[in-house]
Amino acid sequence: MVASFRGWFGKEVPLKTPWLGTAELVFFVTLAVTFGAAIFARCRTNTREPDEDLAGRGLNKWLIGLSAGTTGNSGFIVTGAVGLGYVGGIHWLMLPISWLLGDLVFWTLFPARLNRLARKARATTLSEMLTFDLTGGFARGTSIIVAMLLVVFLATYTAAQWLAGRKFLSGIFEISDLTALIAFAATIVAYSSLGGFRGSVYTDLVQAIIRIIGTGVALGAVLAFASSEPSQFMHNITGAGPDFLKLFPNGTLVSVVGFVLGFAGAAIGFGLGQPQIVSRYFAGKNPEETRAAMWIYLGFLQATWISMTIFGVILRGVMPSIADPETGLSVFFEQHIGAIATGIIFADVFATIASTSNGILVAMAQALLRDILPTGDHARQPSRIAMTLVTVVLGFATIILSLSLPGTVFSIAIDSLSKIGAGVAGAVVIKCLGWKHSALSLFMSIIAGIAVAFVWTHLGFDTTMNGAGVGILASLVTNWLFCAFSPNPAKYSAAQTE
Repeated sequence: MVASFRGWFGKEVPLKTPWLGTAELVFFVTLAVTFGAAIFARCRTNTREPDEDLAGRGLNKWLIGLSAGTTGNSGFIVTGAVGLGYVGGIHWLMLPISWLLGDLVFWTLFPARLNRLARKARATTLSEMLTFDLTGGFARGTSIIVAMLLVVFLATYTAAQWLAGRKFLSGIFEISDLTALIAFAATIVAYSSLGGFRGSVYTDLVQAIIRIIGTGVALGAVLAFASSEPSQFMHNITGAGPDFLKLFPNGTLVSVVGFVLGFAGAAIGFGLGQPQIVSRYFAGKNPEETRAAMWIYLGFLQATWISMTIFGVILRGVMPSIADPETGLSVFFEQHIGAIATGIIFADVFATIASTSNGILVAMAQALLRDILPTGDHARQPSRIAMTLVTVVLGFATIILSLSLPGTVFSIAIDSLSKIGAGVAGAVVIKCLGWKHSALSLFMSIIAGIAVAFVWTHLGFDTTMNGAGVGILASLVTNWLFCAFSPNPAKYSAAQTE
């Protein structure tokens, strides 16, 4: 290593060291293993199986929990969470804690029901599950509007992942932003189209292991550096401002409750409305195995999210002048850490972003082929070639989209997730819990949820409370009104999931 301990606290350190070639080698080895998992999945794929789009509906609790966790553990965790901790301090620990409250409600009520209903409906996508036992024009309209909402907002969410990947690659390999963006996205598009859904699950498992190791290495390293010069560390932390170490800086009771409930609602909406994650619950071998994945998922997601936020907080005391805090993880390791640890972090950042992008691309391809394009027996089981081509097209379309999106990784990701939750999650609640509904009431509930979320954002209320919870409430109320005041209540039915 070239840098000394004293160099870790703000003095200029050369960016390149003799170790960097080794770090890159570690990174590329993990990338090769990821491609190997995708190739292995493709070899195991049997397109003649009716449920191959969901890996034969045979995932155990570890595959469900870790695959859902890594898919949900997006580029926000290694960029946005670090940046929030770095800029805003420990207040941003309340975000994963609030999210946990929503996740506890979600896991108590829904994953096992989602698995049971998906099996009963033989559903692969959210649209197929929502329109189960419904007929007519509004049923078809529900299928299309759900698929369109998912494709549009998942495209912007994917674009946010590409932005996170661009920041990562351009930093460690010192290449232009455009080159980094294309290289990162093209790599993920390649193995996403190669392995399909089964490949997405298998690569998630590889990336979960990398994520766990990388999180431990990152937190341990930054704590070691902070403790090496405690007086300098405290000086830098004090310079961050008087509110940096306050859990609720200048917060009123209303704002605190709004923050917690808003993001708890967003977590429920996220769990119900993200097809790349819901598909993992659909693919569980049975409802009991799906329910058993709860603590695997929660433990993985919370440990990595909280750790990266704490990393950002401590990093502020170690390197107080990083120009772009969302690049803090890779900048810290590139400048100050030995080869193997740096390579692990490079692989960790890539794995975190790639697992989400991979799952989303496959989910969008399934929605397009099964729900939007002309229906029929051929659409129920899209060919491998069709899935590959659509995945590639969607991948490069989202690369182009990412070039024009304003905002940070955090702002783009949160807005996309909130809109999906507001539009889709209420309808999923209605279907899973077996509440009365019809094709018309479900269709209108989706329209109401997304419309209210857009109005909420336009009025600027998102700063007080995330719009996902408000959209879900509007969706549920709209469905109830259409059922309660229908002139022909006999046509309304409750789907039994128990």
